Amino acid sequence: MYVVDVTRTNDELDSDMLVGRDSMEAKYKTMNYISDFALAHYNISIDRDLLDQCLNIDLFSLKDFMKNNYNIVPDKNLIIQATPTDKDHCLFVKFFNEKIDDFPTIYMLNKNDLDKARNIMTYIVNDELITQNKNDLSIYEKNKLNFNNNIDSYSYAGVKCNIISLYNGGMFLEELLNNACTLKDINKDKNNIQIN
Repeated sequence: MYVVDVTRTNDELDSDMLVGRDSMEAKYKTMNYISDFALAHYNISIDRDLLDQCLNIDLFSLKDFMKNNYNIVPDKNLIIQATPTDKDHCLFVKFFNEKIDDFPTIYMLNKNDLDKARNIMTYIVNDELITQNKNDLSIYEKNKLNFNNNIDSYSYAGVKCNIISLYNGGMFLEELLNNACTLKDINKDKNNIQIN
């Protein structure tokens, strides 16, 4: 099974996930996602053969693809990262500093490690806040996370960190594996998912 993380930069929808049974299915779903995004945001129908040749689901930037193949430098970007996993390891901590990093860092954990995920998120966020505000630690004190936090998302000054689980009530979200829907589709409105 492959999990594909999609990061949108300069957009209100900053993260999404797709799941494929294998790398081929994950790549096919990702190609559809990229094609739909390019059509909606740039009004361009991407050549699917060209996309198939250029798409490396391990790490892909739509901005670079558009620049290199269509001579367009878009203001919005999709960053694609995929990793092989299984149903027991679909809990993720995702950290991204848009000002510094070219792509997010993603940690994969066991589905039962929510406390560990929150501790990792707290450590990463606090370390970044100290680094950014070493000349003014009062900013760090004001925005830091405590290790007993129960939050799953953090955003401050271009730093985004969140915990993403592909489980609901302890059960893996089979809709992600069996359909073309994304995690955002499921979270928006489960009643409107179209089975493909």
